[in-house]
Amino acid sequence: MTSVTEVEKEKRLVVLFLIVLFCVAIIVGRLWYLQLAKGDYYARLADGNRMRQLRLLPARGEIRDRDGQVLVRSKWAFTVSVVPGGLPENDESVMALLSDLLGMTSEELVEAIEKGRGFPYEPVRIQREVAPETLVAIEENRVNLPGIFIEEEPVREYLQGSLAAHVLGYLGIISASELQDFGTTYRGSDLIGKSGIERTYETLLRGENGTMTVEVNALSRPIRTVNILEPVPGCNITLTIDSRLQKVAEEAFAEHILTLEDNPGTQTGAVLVMNPKTGEILVMASIPGYDPAVLNDQSKRNQYYNALISDPRLPLFNRATQALYGPGSTFKPVTALAILEEGVMGPKDRFNATGVSQYGVRDWVINMGLAPFGQINLNDALGMSSNHYFADNGAKVGIDRLSAWMRELGFGQPTGLELYPPEATGIVPSREWKREAFKDRPVSEQNWYPTDTEQISIGQGFHQMTLLQLAQAYAAIANRGKIYTPQIVKEIEAPDGTVVFRAEPELSREVVAKPSTWDALLEALRQPIIHPRGTARTAMGDFPVPIAGKTGTWEVAGSISNGLFVGFAPADDPEVLVAVVVEKGGGGSSTATPIARRIFDAYFGLDASGEEE
Repeated sequence: MTSVTEVEKEKRLVVLFLIVLFCVAIIVGRLWYLQLAKGDYYARLADGNRMRQLRLLPARGEIRDRDGQVLVRSKWAFTVSVVPGGLPENDESVMALLSDLLGMTSEELVEAIEKGRGFPYEPVRIQREVAPETLVAIEENRVNLPGIFIEEEPVREYLQGSLAAHVLGYLGIISASELQDFGTTYRGSDLIGKSGIERTYETLLRGENGTMTVEVNALSRPIRTVNILEPVPGCNITLTIDSRLQKVAEEAFAEHILTLEDNPGTQTGAVLVMNPKTGEILVMASIPGYDPAVLNDQSKRNQYYNALISDPRLPLFNRATQALYGPGSTFKPVTALAILEEGVMGPKDRFNATGVSQYGVRDWVINMGLAPFGQINLNDALGMSSNHYFADNGAKVGIDRLSAWMRELGFGQPTGLELYPPEATGIVPSREWKREAFKDRPVSEQNWYPTDTEQISIGQGFHQMTLLQLAQAYAAIANRGKIYTPQIVKEIEAPDGTVVFRAEPELSREVVAKPSTWDALLEALRQPIIHPRGTARTAMGDFPVPIAGKTGTWEVAGSISNGLFVGFAPADDPEVLVAVVVEKGGGGSSTATPIARRIFDAYFGLDASGEEE
């Protein structure tokens, strides 16, 4: 009996020993797993609770005008940030207090914080350029605001207000799609260029992020800085824009539309000034404009942005590159090119302008009850803007060849300008285009008719183009066929001052025509200014520098016409080209041409009387 008991005791001791051994093995195994296998992982978690790696955003590069005047730069300002992983769980008091201090709704605050949920221990920037009194209030409530940081970061400063806003662009919170496109160096609360140069050259302007590692206490308040890797500033960009001339153009447009009879001051439009010999854009103005600085102010941004997008005048829309216009009579030099090159008429051949074309196109003098022009040549026809001359002779050219010449001059395709949003392409009408455009209508409406060609020939047909395309076509005439790619960036400079890009004139294409054709066109384009009945004579006739140009009126069904003017000077050796469109302004002679005159005055250093200043 005793021996059995001893055996059982020994068995129990062995079992107990095995159990203890098993438990020890589990503990040792777990310690090995935690300290060796997963040691780095848990060390990172511990550092995540104790250490904060803050991204140091670089100062965005400056944007300057062609003479080096700074238009946009970065300045330092305080930003309130939240570390999502540092916020207490199920405690709404922190959110309520922060919402009150920042003047944000709880929904806006939650939405901002959600942008950084993928990186729980990286600060999410909630409000930039915070007022000093707000910073003081946050510091006073620091014990009640765990997970809240105050950082200093660069913010954008637009030194000329709304000047050239559509060229410069603005910044905004990065979207989900942009976050995918621009890579891992961005976070959901970062600012990114949304339009203009700010967007087109986002990567170069932004620079490279730095980092600062700080140790924090239980309230996520920084105790000490462990390490700093300085950010690399962005590149500086020098534009081809002349800010002085840009200001003149914007002011001239705003002041002149106040003098118009119909709804004065409400007109929209665009101004484009370029050097036809190089493609450099000196002025790009779209009216109305907007203030990029307000769009960067988070306290005002939403209200201002909503006002902009609900404004029927579409202030965010760049009318110089995105709006499509009918050219009116500014298209007649294109028709003249086709007439001369296709051998329909010579420049000195006489044409009997009775005032009404074969298919009913009428001259303006007929509409006014005046006598017809009678026997005229190309100079007279362009100077007085005879619809009859261009309608009849354009119809003889035919739509097939007329469309081909339009494409040769660059219509219906991008000019190559690098600026976001991308430019519109426009419409070059043709037989094929009309069949496709009217495919849902009866076949009779799909066919091309001579009357369609007449309308195209005088600039009142189906064709649509941007102001930039129209300016480029006139530059081709000024250059006797050479077309240069429009450029808006003159130079790009690295942070160390090294020039990494310098623009050179880029020949896009060359329109082949006889030298006599270019001679005739250049002479004819002088006529609207110097002809006794020239359509631009009133505004431009006394200008001391020879100007070549053409007025235009695009008739809009059921509305007021758009007025246009395109011209260049000096006519025999052009160095500046001016294109203006005034929507719902009326005739080009009275609406667009006076604005262009102000710009020519400023460019050549003259006052309104033509005297040197």
